[in-house]
Amino acid sequence: MRRWIVVSWIAAVSLVVGGLWARAQVPLPNVATPPTIFSGGDVGFRVERWEGDTPIGRWVVRSKGQWVEPKAMMGARRLTSQ
Repeated sequence: MRRWIVVSWIAAVSLVVGGLWARAQVPLPNVATPPTIFSGGDVGFRVERWEGDTPIGRWVVRSKGQWVEPKAMMGARRLTSQ
């Protein structure tokens, strides 16, 4: 009988430790702080993180009241006079 109590206790502890470990693997969403945007009119810079005093982020533009990241066109284009 004592052996079953020990086995049950070990199983319970294993389930709790496994659950805590699994929960620790999931990143929690950061919805509390909106991103900081340094802007001038319709062009801005969205700060995603800081490395010391240097901001790291993306360029954004204002479109219909929302800040969106522009997509750059890549490739060669023919020059015209128009």
